[in-house]
Amino acid sequence: MLLRPREGHDQRIIEARLDIQPAPSEIRWLHDVFGNSVGVACFDDRARELRVSSVVRLDHTPTNALDYPMERDAETYPFSYDVDDMADLARSIERQYQDPDREVDRWAGSSCGATAPPARATC
Repeated sequence: MLLRPREGHDQRIIEARLDIQPAPSEIRWLHDVFGNSVGVACFDDRARELRVSSVVRLDHTPTNALDYPMERDAETYPFSYDVDDMADLARSIERQYQDPDREVDRWAGSSCGATAPPARATC
């Protein structure tokens, strides 16, 4: 079961209640690879109905989520990427539609602060 929100720098769980009917014979909690709390409930017998009630009260105090500093590499267009990142980014960078008049390149260049369209766009 994934019923418990993750705690972090902007979110703290104040109270969490979990009611399961019929009552499980065992509940184990573990963390998955993403840091989520995962509950595993085991039952001794079959039942006609399973009812799970999860109530969580938390304190959520978000910071300005849009206030991210721009990476230095992203300040100029065209962007350059590390070789290590290219394996993950290559399919996203690859053009899906032809742009023979380079309209997208000109738009991206003007939006990213480039002074002239690049010879070959990388985004």
